[in-house]
Amino acid sequence: MERLDTFDELGRHTGVADRLTVHAEGLWHQVIHILVVARRESGPVVVLQRRAASKSTFPGLLDLSATGHLAAGETPIDGLRELREELGIDVAPAALVRLGVRRLVDVTPEGTNRELAHVHLVADDRPLEAYAPDPTEVDAVVDLPVDAGLDLFTGRRDVVECAAVGADGATTRLTVERSSFVPDPPLGDVRLEGDAPGYWVTLLQMAGRLADGDHRLAI
Repeated sequence: MERLDTFDELGRHTGVADRLTVHAEGLWHQVIHILVVARRESGPVVVLQRRAASKSTFPGLLDLSATGHLAAGETPIDGLRELREELGIDVAPAALVRLGVRRLVDVTPEGTNRELAHVHLVADDRPLEAYAPDPTEVDAVVDLPVDAGLDLFTGRRDVVECAAVGADGATTRLTVERSSFVPDPPLGDVRLEGDAPGYWVTLLQMAGRLADGDHRLAI
């Protein structure tokens, strides 16, 4: 059983518990959010994963490059393993650009989920064809142009066409709309605590600034 560090509402370490207990009791714990930023000939993009249809939460929707729990004793640098496990790429720790910590509370099939999400960008220009996603987790890797993504999430356009590579290695084009993404703000019983609205917009803005060489970044 996966063991996670637990925290109080102020982020102070309180102990260690197994994942089922953490979610069943609504204990604060740490996760990693990683968004890859790449420069293409057409301009900067963010590299997203489309969650496999078999996933219990948000199946088939576009998500950040990689996300996952930090096990007990792990730091955000250890979270880079999520890129290897989900997308099949290795990234040096020095490539991580820290944006801050996002507090998220939602309701999942396991119970109340209270997360301290360590949010990072990674500048990496490798082509989509170099990714090798795990088909049990990810069914496609997708380039979302930063400017077009901002237009989409701020209502200036309805759809965006994106380059994509499936888990089978086949290249394709996807036409996406806002409903194609893991929702933000979340839907249903999900709610945010201590977090400004527009997570996707904020991340895309930071990604554009990183692509321009600006490292004065935060969420």
